Amino acid sequence: MDEHEPEYCGCNVEAQNGYDIMEQRLMQMTFWAHKAVLFEKLKERIGKQEGENLDKLVDLLIANSKAQAQSSKAAAQKSRELKDALKEAFPN
Repeated sequence: MDEHEPEYCGCNVEAQNGYDIMEQRLMQMTFWAHKAVLFEKLKERIGKQEGENLDKLVDLLIANSKAQAQSSKAAAQKSRELKDALKEAFPN
């Protein structure tokens, strides 16, 4: 065995377990870093290949959102009008 292996480092078992935990966490960090880079590359590639179609979709989503907001404003206005009419019809 190599003198640099944990059995010969003079460390106690608890320290060796600490190194095991550190190694596991570093490997997990490495996995997540690879996953993050892969995600960014996928986004980049999709943007290049499907950018025009996605731009059209985004425009449609924004238009739909605006229309829903206008509908919500109109509905809120009608609700206020109804409440005002109720207050007139049934004063305190």
